[in-house]
Amino acid sequence: MVDLRLKFPPHFFDEEERCGHFVTCQTKELWAVLLDLFSEFDRVCKKHGIIYYANAGTMLGAVRHKGFIPWDDDLDLIMFRDQYDQLCEIASAEFRHPYFFQTENTDFGHLRGHAQLRNSETTGMLEWEVGRNYTYNQGIFIDIFVLDSVIDNPLLFAEQKERAVKFRDKGRRWAFWTPQRFEPDPSFIKNTIKKIVGFVLQGYFRKMADRQFGLFDAECKKYSHIDTEQVSILTFDFENTKLYKRRDDYRHFVMMDFEFLKIPVISGYDNELRTQYGDYMTFVRGSNFHGGLVIDTSIPYYKYKSNTKCKH
Repeated sequence: MVDLRLKFPPHFFDEEERCGHFVTCQTKELWAVLLDLFSEFDRVCKKHGIIYYANAGTMLGAVRHKGFIPWDDDLDLIMFRDQYDQLCEIASAEFRHPYFFQTENTDFGHLRGHAQLRNSETTGMLEWEVGRNYTYNQGIFIDIFVLDSVIDNPLLFAEQKERAVKFRDKGRRWAFWTPQRFEPDPSFIKNTIKKIVGFVLQGYFRKMADRQFGLFDAECKKYSHIDTEQVSILTFDFENTKLYKRRDDYRHFVMMDFEFLKIPVISGYDNELRTQYGDYMTFVRGSNFHGGLVIDTSIPYYKYKSNTKCKH
């Protein structure tokens, strides 16, 4: 596997059974890359006084397993908008190869509403990305989500959502014409025309996509200066109420074991985990937000993509 900066305890990479689930050495290698990314992220945040928390399955793993859920393949973090904006400002100066801090501003075609920290010497592609000639970084990643205020006024919230979704969808449509994020058309003729036009006018299309995503981001954080009762990952999904969180649960945090490291977990974790998972201490094998992953801890994503093309 790829060389990592983080030092691991003896036998970390040994296969083992956890909670009735067999954890392979391949899974341990993926966890190692994720923990290395987390360690670097934590270093930068501590240096700049940036506050973040474990999120979703990572929080559940810390509370229930003192580490990864045995069948999990990702690591999720979350922070408030002001902390996120501060992180974005200093990220390019702090994260050096192989670490790459990825947003739509740093890597065109990424098209997520949140950031990812990637290891550029590995492969961590979503299944639907395989075989597509996307140019953005597709190394193994950890997710960094952003919390924005959910305005209490239903009318204002509906208007905010309508505008945000409109900007996001327009941005995607512009990006889908560019060679960097091209989405094929079922018609051969239309597809050929789209490729030619996208190549010739890619500068214009990229400018338009960037503009729309800037408007989308601004709309999502429109009310984040207001101390509302609820917050959510609006850049990810406006409508999923399971993602709505009580601000009071985030007033304080505690440090919990996560494998052989420590991770910050909100003091109101019980309320949030019950909202999201119900009886969260009962083992239920679920799925993650992004679905299946194609993982290789020893080959950079750009080489993996070249090898895949050769096989076809």
